[in-house]
Amino acid sequence: MTYRSRNTEAVRSGWSLLTIGCLMALTACGDTPTGDNGNFVGTGGVGGSTGGVGGAASGGVGGVPTGGTGGRPTGGTGGLTGGTGGAPPLAGAAGDFGGPGGVGGMTGGVGGGGVGGVGGVGGDTGGVGGAGGTGGDPLEGHCLADITTFEGKGPFTYTASPSGSINMWIPDLPAGCKVPMIHLANGTTARCASYQSSLEHIASYGFIALCYESPSTGAGTQAVMAWDTALAEHGDIADLKFGSTGHSQGGQSAFCALRWAEEKWMGMPGSKFAGLAMQPASGFGTACAGGWQSVYAEIVSPMFMFSGEGSDGLVPQAWVQDGFDALDDGIEAYHWAKQGGAHIPPPNGEEMQISIPWFRWKLLGDNNACKAFKAIRETDSTWTEADVQNEEPCL
Repeated sequence: MTYRSRNTEAVRSGWSLLTIGCLMALTACGDTPTGDNGNFVGTGGVGGSTGGVGGAASGGVGGVPTGGTGGRPTGGTGGLTGGTGGAPPLAGAAGDFGGPGGVGGMTGGVGGGGVGGVGGVGGDTGGVGGAGGTGGDPLEGHCLADITTFEGKGPFTYTASPSGSINMWIPDLPAGCKVPMIHLANGTTARCASYQSSLEHIASYGFIALCYESPSTGAGTQAVMAWDTALAEHGDIADLKFGSTGHSQGGQSAFCALRWAEEKWMGMPGSKFAGLAMQPASGFGTACAGGWQSVYAEIVSPMFMFSGEGSDGLVPQAWVQDGFDALDDGIEAYHWAKQGGAHIPPPNGEEMQISIPWFRWKLLGDNNACKAFKAIRETDSTWTEADVQNEEPCL
């Protein structure tokens, strides 16, 4: 990965005083709180070996007591226990037949030295397993499957449920329903209340919405604490599907927190991750451990970001592009620019327009959400595509 040659940290530091002054207005400008794969089966086992030689007193013993067991699901069992020949003639005279061969032997031993029957052959070859089924709709049977439109408020009610410094909006879900968790990191000196409309919008679509209350969110570690707390307190509904979003300094957190979530939970059954950064001020505020560029380069999950076209009045579009360029070339990533997009007040409208289609597509595999996400840029002329890499198609 190659980085831009300009000293981005030095450029950002020149904006510090202006940034803090502007972002302190966030609270006042914020929203008012309100088919299975088939198994191949094996060949049935061969039955017992040739029966023993019949004695004078009795017919020959049938095959070896049991044949080989067939393959899955069940090959026919080989010749059952070879039965002893019938009641013997008194003298076993030559030429007299002993009794009927036992089950598994073809015939009983011939009296007076006749050969015992051959053990029965095992069952027929098991049939070939059915062809593996296709994956099908990943949302089939899911409690959020019936949501097919993503404009306006969602269908779920929710409850504000703070836990210490962590603000939570918990959707009212049916029993057994597990849903993604979306953490939103606020901008410098702002409060979660400045983004409450976005957080409530997320919860109304059945996601757990989280926001750690802090004026300095850039390191991304507070999001991990919020996810940990939600899993501990609402483990009956919290799934290992992590959405990381944030604005300004919190936009940097959207990247960094995504990486910390990957490090902690990636590889666990069902885990998925996706990020959405609103006008990220990468390199500003509380730093990511190890430096933002190196952390961004380690992200392996899909990442979306947006800027104000040219500038939002505080964070230039070029800064947002720096964040895009720091990502690994192999991951799926998008940078859109919003015509007239302002930094203050917070861009809750843009967040609400994009967050549900984006996170449903990436965390739930919702193909309708994929189409809705791509339709935004195709139908809303205020959005332009600044950059994209490894774009995934809708199914």
